[in-house]
Amino acid sequence: MHQKTGKWQGVVRHRIRAAALGLLTLAAIQPSHAQDWMLTLLDGDAVVIDGARRLAAAPGLRLGAGALVETGASTTVVRLEGPEQATVDLGPDTRAMLIPTAMASRGGRSPTLYLLQGAAKLTSRGGATLQGLVTPGLELLPFTGSAVVQVGKGQQAVFAEASRLEFDERRAGGVSRTLGVGEFYSGDMARAGTLASRPGADWLKQVPRAFRDPLPLRAAALSDRPFEPTVLPGPTYEQLAQWLGAEPGLRRDFVSRFKPLAHEAGFRSGLKSNLHAHPEWGEVLHPKPTKPPR
Repeated sequence: MHQKTGKWQGVVRHRIRAAALGLLTLAAIQPSHAQDWMLTLLDGDAVVIDGARRLAAAPGLRLGAGALVETGASTTVVRLEGPEQATVDLGPDTRAMLIPTAMASRGGRSPTLYLLQGAAKLTSRGGATLQGLVTPGLELLPFTGSAVVQVGKGQQAVFAEASRLEFDERRAGGVSRTLGVGEFYSGDMARAGTLASRPGADWLKQVPRAFRDPLPLRAAALSDRPFEPTVLPGPTYEQLAQWLGAEPGLRRDFVSRFKPLAHEAGFRSGLKSNLHAHPEWGEVLHPKPTKPPR
């Protein structure tokens, strides 16, 4: 990636309950989608919630559609590798969902990633197409090449590192935007964002350094090695709260996915206290009485 590193440097010059659930519960809540993605690189701390299991992130961990990946504040990078050598790199303090099947992009397919907060770099290789990315404020349409997206504290940014990008602002009255290679978009989610011919120096300082460094592909080397995931306690309500209170389209499958957790007192209490944030859980907490057979 020396050529990509040069692009970045040129821009500067110019401008990441229980220790396990019962086997029956796991079978009921594991995603059924083929696990085509693998976590191949970890520098720092991260956890993965795949199905309803909370797992320690580690190279060799295979991820199903809908897997939630969350990195720590000091994490340098987490890399996910997928079909056709596609990669997703996640920076520190990042919360992302891989292939959110409850959401469909404008092309009718689920996007590659939903970025709730933090920074992500998506890269396709050999002309393959990535199915885009969705954030609370943006919908990035399918593309080839590489793009960096950042979300946090009411701000959002997109850098077309090596791709022409088309995306929609999801705010009321938002418009469709286009970036050429090397161009940059930034906004506050409430008003129309601005376009620039290159990122500013202040933004570049925030970008994870690992996004600029050459990182080797490792999925092929890891795929034949035996791997047993480490199951962590939880997830607790607090650990899932930001996802459970996310936009309705994203959390459409969460009730069926996490329903077994509602039997735990602490999780159930959290649901009741914050029901306004996720009203679809009302039927779980207060099921309608069934009529006795005549």
